[in-house]
Amino acid sequence: LAVALSVPLALLLNWFCSITLGSVDFHLVNLQKNYSEAKTYCREMHTDLATVHNSTDMKNLLTSVSNATVRAWIGLEAGDVWMWHWSGPDPKLDFLSWRRGEPLNSSQDACAAMDEGGGWFESDCGAQRSFVCGNSETGGDVFVAETKSWRDAQDHCRDILSDLVGIHSEEKNEAVLNVSGSRSVWIGLFRDPWKWSDGSASSFRYWKPRQPNHLRDYLILVQENMTWLEALSYCRRHHDDLVQITNKDVQEKVAELAQNATSPHVWIGLRYACSFGFWFWTSSATGCYLNWAPGQESEGKYDCGVTGAVEATRGQQWVSLSETATLNFICMFLFNYFH
Repeated sequence: LAVALSVPLALLLNWFCSITLGSVDFHLVNLQKNYSEAKTYCREMHTDLATVHNSTDMKNLLTSVSNATVRAWIGLEAGDVWMWHWSGPDPKLDFLSWRRGEPLNSSQDACAAMDEGGGWFESDCGAQRSFVCGNSETGGDVFVAETKSWRDAQDHCRDILSDLVGIHSEEKNEAVLNVSGSRSVWIGLFRDPWKWSDGSASSFRYWKPRQPNHLRDYLILVQENMTWLEALSYCRRHHDDLVQITNKDVQEKVAELAQNATSPHVWIGLRYACSFGFWFWTSSATGCYLNWAPGQESEGKYDCGVTGAVEATRGQQWVSLSETATLNFICMFLFNYFH
């Protein structure tokens, strides 16, 4: 146990409680409970599930762990509001310098970079950029020309006992622009939906590589052949809904699962409203992402009783089929992440 990862809330794990409010002392409880039960226990017996504010807190957690403990709950949970945070110890958003049209209004992970003129813009966190590390104690900033993803840049800064730079004034923004040589660089601003159980404003994250994996744990291929309506009923009874593919990340996970199907196509939560002539997702999810197979364009006219499926082979693109066909299907767990 050394880094955080996202897991389904129903798993039975050990957990950490904070001993007193605001304390950096933690207590590992060697009982197996799900997340809600663990949180209730901590609130009744101590204060709350553990909140991690910085690397020192992480070290304190690790000293409490035996080699037999693989995973343990902490108080970080997915909320339904996507917020911007500073990576460093001062999370206050008391100064902003977004360029016109930024940030984009979307519900997905994102990171911020500074452009050549000092304006900020939202970017895919996996993009490769130079970056600026900042030290909150000395106030000194260090420009790193080597290009890295935002997460790798953050790791680099933390390895030298700092963090990606935080900017809380126009003067600081100008200083970071100067130290970067007016080049596009990562800064320490990121957006996510995660919050601490005790209401803390801590923006500290220490995710395991490729975490948080919102999709892997929340999508499941059911290798039973059912009609579309039967599949929808099954997913809503046993999970939450048929999968909704609203962006490329979800499509990639669905494509990966679909390759293991025992039917030529796999049901998804897409249905055609013949009275109005448009397609819609069953959970009312919104998004402009489309991945129709050739000849299956969304603008076409279809009969009533037509629903959406994904090819199990070839490009795993979307096709329209009669709802009475019997196929495997993919369910999703909504939790808070998908709300």
